[in-house]
Amino acid sequence: MVLVFLREDLGELIGDPNFALPFWNWDNPKGMYIPEYFLDCRSALHDCKRNPDNLKAVVDLGFTGSKNPDQLVTNNLSIVYNEMIAANADAYGFMGKPYCQGSNEKESGPGWVERGSHTAVHVFVGDPREPAGEDLGNFYSAGRDPLFFCHHSNVDRMWTLWQYYLPSDQIPDKRITSRDFLEASFLFYNEKAELVRVTVEDCLDNRSMGYDFEQCDLPWLAYRPPAQTATAKVIRSRKTAPNAETVFPVNLDKIVRVLVPKTKKGKADELLVIEDITVDTTKFLKFDVFVNDEDDDLTDLDKAAYAGTYAQVPHKSGKKTNTTSISLKLTNLYNRMDVEDDDTVLLPWCRDIRVKVSPLVGSKSLRTHTC
Repeated sequence: MVLVFLREDLGELIGDPNFALPFWNWDNPKGMYIPEYFLDCRSALHDCKRNPDNLKAVVDLGFTGSKNPDQLVTNNLSIVYNEMIAANADAYGFMGKPYCQGSNEKESGPGWVERGSHTAVHVFVGDPREPAGEDLGNFYSAGRDPLFFCHHSNVDRMWTLWQYYLPSDQIPDKRITSRDFLEASFLFYNEKAELVRVTVEDCLDNRSMGYDFEQCDLPWLAYRPPAQTATAKVIRSRKTAPNAETVFPVNLDKIVRVLVPKTKKGKADELLVIEDITVDTTKFLKFDVFVNDEDDDLTDLDKAAYAGTYAQVPHKSGKKTNTTSISLKLTNLYNRMDVEDDDTVLLPWCRDIRVKVSPLVGSKSLRTHTC
């Protein structure tokens, strides 16, 4: 709704009721660069607090630090496919888990696009020369960069694509029916400077709010990372890697490899659940999760072993630390890795975060979401 009211306010100011807010389609290879018109230092769209090394670079949706543009493009396609399709076992995988009065914060957590590509773009554009990654790279200052609004227009577009246009065979019901969610309300000033109340239920259909997104190619929709099978190195690692329960709690300040039991073939969708993730909210932090991966090349995410990434935009809150959780759907990954018949899977991951509870693999019925 912030973007809806911004569009209407700007249209009112310039006398154009048909004014449209552009979106930065960083999910398409042709759009994986900061749009040129944001780079003109004479323009009001320019912001001097941006990473100078990334002004004309391919966006790095995986925080890999790679400088290989071809590798970054394939990484990005793999990441968006994973976030939009492969990693989600239900609507909460994409939308995020409920957070309402009485909720246990340890079981809360954002959806995959929010914690992944959304966060990556913030960090990619933010200026590392600034104390806290300003402007786009920190929660408090992100709105000072005009690019923020085009970035979030694309985040909204990704939600619209997921909700209405993507195949529904894996998640037939994408609706969330909780009245706590649907009736949650917010106050905004409209283009007439009138205070209006808007509920979440009012915002679920973009067309009912008077706007739609230009149709673009979706190369990630049919994208699949190359299939992998267990190599000799992985087999050796599985013989020496410790069981997860003997390792946790652990600080993810290095690559950690653990064995996690999995359910038998033929069970319902399997989720990897990682709980009690404790992070410093004032810092940019991330870790990657791989299954049966054979090497330590963290710049290559275009492979079947890549399960997902946890990341956060730095922000200030009442507490310096926060505890959260994530869950990853593994069914598609198992099919690409040829590990359906295995009893355990090897999980290599990293970095700079503390996880207190051993990860668990099981069916999606392990976790329910209620308010």
